[in-house]
Amino acid sequence: MTTNQLRTDAASMALTAYMQAKGLDGDPCPQSLSETMTDLLTDLRHFAATEEIDFDAAVRMSEYHYDEEST
Repeated sequence: MTTNQLRTDAASMALTAYMQAKGLDGDPCPQSLSETMTDLLTDLRHFAATEEIDFDAAVRMSEYHYDEEST
């Protein structure tokens, strides 16, 4: 399994855990993965504000890491 596949698997597990934490995993009309990711990012933005973390800086750094890891 490639390193990027491991990263993808970890992200999938994180989304699944988030859905479970929000009680969305048993929803008969589940939302799309895109909607779930948007909700997770929104909640992470709230968390960052509470913890005084620069969310935008974290996003910029993640873009840099993604670019480096995708080459």
